[in-house]
Amino acid sequence: MKLEDFDGNIETWFLARGSNHFPSDGNDYIAKYVEIKNALAKVHKEVTAGADFTDNTSLTWHDQSHIDKVIKQASKLLAYKDVKITAFETFVLLVAIQIHDVKNIEGREDHENRSIEIFSELNIKGLVDNILLKNIGFIASCHAGSILIGAKKEKDKISLLSPNLFRSEKIIHLRFIAALLRLADEYSDDSERSMNYLLKIGKIVRGSIIHQKHAESLNMVDIEPNSGKVYFDYHLTVEDALKQFPKYDKDQDKFIDVYLLDEIFSRTVKSHYETIYCMRYLRPYIAINKLHISIEIENLKLDKQLKINYELEEKGYPNDELTILDLVKDALKIDGNYWTGEVLKEYIITNNLNN
Repeated sequence: MKLEDFDGNIETWFLARGSNHFPSDGNDYIAKYVEIKNALAKVHKEVTAGADFTDNTSLTWHDQSHIDKVIKQASKLLAYKDVKITAFETFVLLVAIQIHDVKNIEGREDHENRSIEIFSELNIKGLVDNILLKNIGFIASCHAGSILIGAKKEKDKISLLSPNLFRSEKIIHLRFIAALLRLADEYSDDSERSMNYLLKIGKIVRGSIIHQKHAESLNMVDIEPNSGKVYFDYHLTVEDALKQFPKYDKDQDKFIDVYLLDEIFSRTVKSHYETIYCMRYLRPYIAINKLHISIEIENLKLDKQLKINYELEEKGYPNDELTILDLVKDALKIDGNYWTGEVLKEYIITNNLNN
């Protein structure tokens, strides 16, 4: 899809469409989207504060800047040359992006399944007909969480959507849009979301420190259209590489201490499996086969630079239980050992990288 003339942005492209690109039902979908966006903008300013108050947490930014980043990452995915998405489908995508995190304002628990409630609360429900609104809510709900089917929690929520929705003479590919939103959201957790100053002065709630630190260290996630690759660019300070940070472990119901490098390993493996999952619904139009991870340990001395690089791609029988060493063991070799947070700490001290 060619977005070069629209600053590479799907929202800018959408706002430039003519009425002939939408159903001939008398509705001005561009005006509808602008009204919805403007109404939600007032709420987005308060989402992070609401979540923090409700959950006693320090959530990474869930304001307009996050919405803009998800749109930006979705735009890069849509820049794959074989992608075809209509203006009407783009309306659905953009509204779903606008609402996908808004119910964090009342707490993270089940927020993904309550997003369309905001339309009634803001008295903007009539802007979208009930069937279309319901499906936009379903799309937004697929960006996270699971759903209880019988006694089992099902994580594959996208497969529960109808493949397509027909409105007037237009078709909406629901699963494609849901996967697009989910993956764009996964690729949006970078340094622009972290509360850097609050981290610096130690005012982040204990259970949120490792999540804020992960975001702070992720400089950029660069989607390179048509290459099949996505690049994760991490930068760790020597000071952060030497520390352990508290992380709440649900299985043990207690806090454990985690090195930031180990958290990065864990998070990139998660991104790897999210990518594999979303590709089920995005191929053949979007095909990402490999995540390239670069982790630089920042040091001001030119002769003491240190980088850890590895690439994640599908390996073995399909499952989501392989560890970082199962996936990229050879790439993490170091002096007869393998990189871990503890090994990195010892390496820094032994080689005087902290001086």
